[in-house]
Parts: sequence; structure tokens; C-alpha cells
Amino acid sequence: MKLKFDNLKDLLIFNIKYYRYVNNYSQEKLAELSKLSPRYITDVERGLHCPTIPKLEMIAKSLYVEPYKLFMNDERDKSIIKKIERGRQYNQQSEMISKKISFFISLYTLNQNHSQHIYLYMKILH
Repeated sequence: MKLKFDNLKDLLIFNIKYYRYVNNYSQEKLAELSKLSPRYITDVERGLHCPTIPKLEMIAKSLYVEPYKLFMNDERDKSIIKKIERGRQYNQQSEMISKKISFFISLYTLNQNHSQHIYLYMKILH
């Protein structure tokens, strides 16, 4: 399966994530193997950082690919792409739950009548 990308940075980000999934690595595992921080790997995959050449080499080595492969738009395994999509959906669901919990905490701290807020929050969740 071949995908379309708007720019080289998006292709790089996708390929890092794709090969991470191929190797069945978490972001933490990739960070450990490439001697980078987990936060840095997360930020790269979110497009907040663009890795330098030495860091790209460390990431590629950890993913068992040559660095140039991170810039290639090759055919991809559909099952891996589905895993990536499921991970994205999971992250979006986690973000929604986190927002609901924050809402609950603000309600809880603003009012003395906690039982009504707990009931309201549980109703919102379902």
C-alpha cells in the first residue's frame, strides 16, 4: 500500500512510526535503543521536532533500517498501517477521557455537593 504525503517531514514522521510498529517497539523502547529521551521520540512523531542527521542515524539503526529508508515512500504492509490507525484512535479516546476527568475534577473542587457531580460525570461518560 502506497500513501500520499504533503511534504518530506510528514513522510519522515510516518516512516519512523511505521518502522517502530514493524519492530513492535513502544516509543520508550525506541528511545532506549537510540539513546534518546522518550519525550524526544514522542515530539518527533508529533512533528514538534525534526531530528538532526546524527539523531536520524541513531533512530534508523535502532529500527534496523538504513537512514535513507526513512525518506522513501515505499509500499507498506496494510496490517501495520491498521495498527498505527488503531493507536491513533486509542490516543484520541485517551485524550477525550482525560478532558472528561479534568472537567470532573473542576466540578468536584468548585462545589460542596460532590455526590451530584459524581452522578453527572458518570452520566456524561456513558
